[in-house]
Amino acid sequence: MLARLLSIVLLGLLLSSATCERTVELDIAPPPPRLVINSSFTLGQSVRVSVSKSQYILDNALPEYVANATVTLWEGDTQLETLVLYVDPAPRIAPYYTTTQVVPRADVTYTIRAEAPGYAPVEAKSFIPAPVTFTQFQVFNLQTMPGSSSFTQRYTYQVFLDFDDPRGQDNYFHLNIFQEIQDYTLRDSGDTVVVSSRLVRAVLRADHPDMVQDAVIGGLLLKNKPLPKGFTFELSNELAPEFERFGKVIAELRTVSEEYYLYYSTFSRQQRQTDGPFNDPVVIFNNVKNGHGYFAGYNTVQDSVSIGF
Repeated sequence: MLARLLSIVLLGLLLSSATCERTVELDIAPPPPRLVINSSFTLGQSVRVSVSKSQYILDNALPEYVANATVTLWEGDTQLETLVLYVDPAPRIAPYYTTTQVVPRADVTYTIRAEAPGYAPVEAKSFIPAPVTFTQFQVFNLQTMPGSSSFTQRYTYQVFLDFDDPRGQDNYFHLNIFQEIQDYTLRDSGDTVVVSSRLVRAVLRADHPDMVQDAVIGGLLLKNKPLPKGFTFELSNELAPEFERFGKVIAELRTVSEEYYLYYSTFSRQQRQTDGPFNDPVVIFNNVKNGHGYFAGYNTVQDSVSIGF
């Protein structure tokens, strides 16, 4: 009887200790701040670079942009330009540093360097790859069905496309498809007048391990054209036919640097990862020496086809 009583008492002590909670204070000093640079650059446009201060992992504040940095663009050992700070008076967009004279070329490796008082100097390298071409692009299997209201209709159709993928090296791509939707009116003469238009980005499914849905810009990030016989996507849009109609279907293909692919693919995987104790953490790619962020080049080609509604 005494042994049984002691067992009950011990069990009660174990249960009570298991339910106790204690807050543990972690005395861990945050690391010193570093410069963060972010830049995607392409042909025919100035190089724009945002420069901000790195944040502690537990800090939920908005990024703090650095307005007293010196940012320079280099080709090899030659300094091409010192970028100037642009601050939107609205402000609708975050401040950034931009070139005013140099426009980057394809197949040239550029180095971006940034320094500011109190921070270690940082730098990163990248280039703009040569473009590839579409070999096929067509729209087929157009179908019409009732929409969600009495004055709308839903249209479904399929898009097929293919493009060159040079062999002998790893190639990286960013694919987007847009549907142009036109707002129109009818004149008394019966003529149709387009008064405005907009582009709707299609949601493209990632059905292959080397296809990643981009969580930043949209579209698909691809490595070495994972589907050798081309891509077929099903699109669907709802219109009010009395004042809306389809314009062109536009395919945009970016040939991107490895830095571009790795940054956007790791960031997208992190954003789409579900919470859970058994998920491996996704480390976002960083090619900034002594700092954080990315500097990445890309090239762009487009093709379009009119849709017959």
